[in-house]
Amino acid sequence: MKHQKAKKVRNKKQAGSKKSIQKARFSYRKTFPFRIALVLLISGLLVLISRLPLANFLDWGSDPATSIGTESVAFADLKPFPPPSSNPTKEEITFDDFVGSDGCAECHKEQFDVWKQSTHGRAGGPPNQNTVISNFDGKAIRLKDAVVTPLLTDNEYTIIVEQTGFPKKAFKVDAVIGGGHMEGGGTQSYFSEFTDGTLRFLPFDFIREEKLWFGHFRNNRGWLPLNENLSITDLIEWPPSRILGSSREFSNCQQCHGSQINVQFDIENQRYVTQYKSLAINCESCHGPGKRHIELAKSGRMDEVADIGMRSLSTLSKDRSLGICFQCHSIKGLLEVGYLPGKEFEDYYSLKLAMEGRPYHPDGRIQSFGYQQNHLYSDCYVNGSMTCVDCHDPHSQTYRAINGNPLEGRFDNGQCIGCHASKGVDLERHTFHKTESQGSRCTSCHMPYLQHKGIGNRLKFTRSDHTVAIPRPTFDAKLGIENACKICHSDKTTGWLEAKTKEWYGQIKPHIALVAGILKGREVNDRRRAAELVLNDSDNNPIAQAAGLLHILRKYLTPNMTNLESEIVAKLKQLCKHRNTDIKALALMCLHLTQDHYLDIRAFLINQIQILGDDEIAVRKRWSVALNLQGIDYRNRRDYEKAVITFRKGLEVTPSSPAILVGLGITYGLKGDYDSAILCYQTALKSASQDPMIHVYLGIAHGLKGDSKKAMNAYRKALSINPNQKSALFNLGNLYYEAGNFDNAIAYFKRAVEADPALSTGHFALARAYTRKGQLEDATASLKAGLQFDPENRNAGRMFEDLQAYLSNQ
Repeated sequence: MKHQKAKKVRNKKQAGSKKSIQKARFSYRKTFPFRIALVLLISGLLVLISRLPLANFLDWGSDPATSIGTESVAFADLKPFPPPSSNPTKEEITFDDFVGSDGCAECHKEQFDVWKQSTHGRAGGPPNQNTVISNFDGKAIRLKDAVVTPLLTDNEYTIIVEQTGFPKKAFKVDAVIGGGHMEGGGTQSYFSEFTDGTLRFLPFDFIREEKLWFGHFRNNRGWLPLNENLSITDLIEWPPSRILGSSREFSNCQQCHGSQINVQFDIENQRYVTQYKSLAINCESCHGPGKRHIELAKSGRMDEVADIGMRSLSTLSKDRSLGICFQCHSIKGLLEVGYLPGKEFEDYYSLKLAMEGRPYHPDGRIQSFGYQQNHLYSDCYVNGSMTCVDCHDPHSQTYRAINGNPLEGRFDNGQCIGCHASKGVDLERHTFHKTESQGSRCTSCHMPYLQHKGIGNRLKFTRSDHTVAIPRPTFDAKLGIENACKICHSDKTTGWLEAKTKEWYGQIKPHIALVAGILKGREVNDRRRAAELVLNDSDNNPIAQAAGLLHILRKYLTPNMTNLESEIVAKLKQLCKHRNTDIKALALMCLHLTQDHYLDIRAFLINQIQILGDDEIAVRKRWSVALNLQGIDYRNRRDYEKAVITFRKGLEVTPSSPAILVGLGITYGLKGDYDSAILCYQTALKSASQDPMIHVYLGIAHGLKGDSKKAMNAYRKALSINPNQKSALFNLGNLYYEAGNFDNAIAYFKRAVEADPALSTGHFALARAYTRKGQLEDATASLKAGLQFDPENRNAGRMFEDLQAYLSNQ
């Protein structure tokens, strides 16, 4: 009797669990019918596309794009812009044109020997006892839900990850980046070659000074030492997804951490190819390819030709000289992939268009990483000729004076008094500190080491502020910057520091007019007054002018304005004639966006294009990118009408640009105009037929229109190019699921999460398919895998709990 009663209770509980599972399955499935899944995917892709380097696709064709869309726009009947000029013939530089630093050693032994011992010469390489600074001693590093073990066995470096509830993974370390050399906090990172041919960052770093393994954690927690209170799934790069080199498909490190890094997708072999000459920073990273130079030298014909087969860096202008260093030491906007040293830096990167994420404080100092770029705001650069190599010896990485004489170290005042000689005559009179004290170092006050904001404060990662700023205690505190005075006198209040500064130096030197205008302009709400303050062509400070232009654009400008003040139009027209390509392009973009429905402005824009000359391609690229970014901004704010107008203006500048066509297609899709979206993607494929992502977008549009067959064909085309394209795999799985073919759905969902283990929607969709097949243990495992990356998903969480309860009673 007792046994029968217990059995009845158990059966009732099981029945309740089955009912709960069915309810959860239905509730969960309601969020993933075919159309909604595609819309969700589009939303995710909007985030993805907004992070892409949007000019990667630039490939100017002749197909007119003005017919795309169902509504007319203001410029449809206006005189068209001149078609883009073809690229001027330039000597093509390929990976095979580089020989590596060993090829330079025979003739340039002195420079080679000092380079070899420099921080550039020891910046990275294959893992060995000379490059690895951390402890691969087999000691376990424990996290809340994982054990990470760095291990050295038979000269092979491995990081083993045992995550609770998941199979053990072993990552072979194939590349080491960094040697912990930096004065303000040196770190080292490790990369592993994946089966798809990419080298991926393993999210377990080592910091030399603290001798700690650390990671970069989500939710703005910054860098933290790995410990038992932290979860492995909170690591930003877990599972490994950031690659070495530049790519549109992955988050990436660009080409900074190595020499001649080149990542390309090999369509024939359907995998990525990652090439580099070295993970140190070699001679050719600055000098350009050396193959022809060496061939000329060995042939004995060096004196018979007009050049030496390599550019002379000593004759560069200050901006071109800075461009050599800013290949790596800057925040830069990617205009086009495929950059190799020796190519025109400005053809591939923009230093001003990187500012759309607002990385700078109003006075120009950096908020995020890339402190050396603050050089562009320094008075020593703006009103002087200061370049990086005025202070840094490019071969030894040691320090030198303006006349080239070596200095004792990075804090030697000789770097500054070579130009500011009077300050060194009576140093204490200027610094109010003892001559030998830290307070009498020029760098302590004017180039202090500041903690990188994104790192947090747990681990030291300070970099010298190259703004060469004047200490302004109250102003700096207002911006949230640790003032140079405060670094040493942490016990003093800001008010005390401000008063002492004024006591010693009198009234603090004001900012230059344009920076002061930007600071004030951000506090006013009147468009005319703001423009008067921030649009100023009198100061030779392009990066500040870019900041002013972007402020006006973001806050006050919209497409086809009828009430824009004539004073603002006049200022924009003047900036369109600026010598700097970024400023010129931004000003042209602002006029085009707001005023080109007026015939006189249209004529002005056409005239400006016609007189661009050699700058035309560079300016058009930036103009197009600026419109694309603005279109994305409107779309993200769900202002689809403005987004459409802006994207279509972008197609006037760079006809048939796949990037803009994709942006326009996504916008039409969100508006429900699937025919126009399809036409956009089809037009984009005419010049980018091997881009799998555009085929995915085309498939999404066909699916939203209800044509599953065409959607499936588009996804299959994407997979014929790249069989690991996760979005194509996921959406094919959805199509098969909706057709009731759960076996095929499972197969494609599995491939999607193998391509991207962090794809939580893929794990949840796989669980849904497993449930329909009655494979409840597999469904539970998939839900568990997805929940580690999306723990807030209530439907998935409830289904996981119900499945666990049901299975535990079996």
